[in-house]
Parts: sequence; structure tokens; C-alpha cells
Amino acid sequence: MGIVKNFIKRQLAQRGMEICQLYNNEHELLPPQHSYSFREAQAYLALANQGQLSLLESRLLGQLVRDSDPTRPIIEIGTLFGYSSIVMTLFKHPGQPLITVDNYCWNPLGLSPDAQYDTTRNRLKEATADFSVQVLRMDKEAFYRSYQGPAPAVFFCDADHSYEATKADILWARSVGASVICGDDYDHPFQRGTAQAVDELGGPARLAGGLFVM
Repeated sequence: MGIVKNFIKRQLAQRGMEICQLYNNEHELLPPQHSYSFREAQAYLALANQGQLSLLESRLLGQLVRDSDPTRPIIEIGTLFGYSSIVMTLFKHPGQPLITVDNYCWNPLGLSPDAQYDTTRNRLKEATADFSVQVLRMDKEAFYRSYQGPAPAVFFCDADHSYEATKADILWARSVGASVICGDDYDHPFQRGTAQAVDELGGPARLAGGLFVM
């Protein structure tokens, strides 16, 4: 059976097609009154604020960036498709560096890492060309080890939301003297690692939806 399945997949791939299906938990997130194709369902999930900031969260993040020291960089961990990068670009000084870091290992559309990276680079091409934004494709641990720039004016983490990863992100930001440390998904309904790490390290000074500020 496996040989036949692989043969079919190879034949479809040669014609630019593939076999796709939704996971059960993805089906549960779709409106029950409609029957969507796989492409329609993926678009719905990707654009339904999954992995993106809400307007409430975006307003607070924009305020933090607008009030930051424009001579020092903003560092973002977790680019996804660049939504929060665009929010920060809109509010920061045009010459203030924004470094956004992602290894592109996950996205709600199920794109390959190369396709996700190219899509994000294309979406942020104006920001990188004209507004001092740098898009890095690398593991955040490698970035942390190699960073030798000024203390960040704002550090924003929105990548791995496990307890261990979030704690490591915050501790690194503190170690390099970041003035503002913030991140997303403090209010995630079942991934509670972010909230656990933030609470253990002093708790949020401000909250807007799931956006925390320490």
C-alpha cells in the first residue's frame, strides 16, 4: 500500500499537484454551516487571526514601538508571514533597525519552509528596501549566540510558545539589556507555557488580549 501511495504522490508532484487533507482539530475551527475545499479551509484558517496579532494587540505593540528609542534596534523573534513586522514598521522611525528572525519551520498554510520564507520576503520587500527592516532566516538560538548589536529598544517574541522557549527568550532579552520585553499568546487557551514563563519571571506589567509587556 505504501509503495502505491508513494507512486501516486510522485506522479501528482510531477504535475504540480498533491494529496491534502485537514487534521481533525482544523475541521473543528471551520464554520459548521459551510463545506470548504482544502484550499478554502487553509485560507480561512490562515487569515482568521491564527498566528497573528489582533487589532487590540497591534495597537499596544505600535505604541511601544512608537515610544521606543529610535537609535536602538527592535528585535522580533517569530516572523511567520510578517504581520507583526508590518505593524512595527508602520510605527517605528523609518531609520530605526528592525531585525525579524524565524527559521520558517511552521505556518498555518502548510507551506514548505522555502515557500513560506519567499512569501514573507516578498510581503516585506518594501519594508526591507525602504524602512530598515532585516529579515533573517535562522534558528533563534543561533541568532542569540551571534548577536553583537546595541541593547534592543524593543524585544518582541512570538515564536515557540512552550514554557522553556519563552523563558529562554525573556532571559536572553534581559541579558542584553532590552528596554521593553513583550510577546504574544499570554492568553492562549491550551498552550499555557507562555503565561507560565511570564508569571514566573515577574508577570506582565501590561496586557492587551494576549500581548504581554514586562
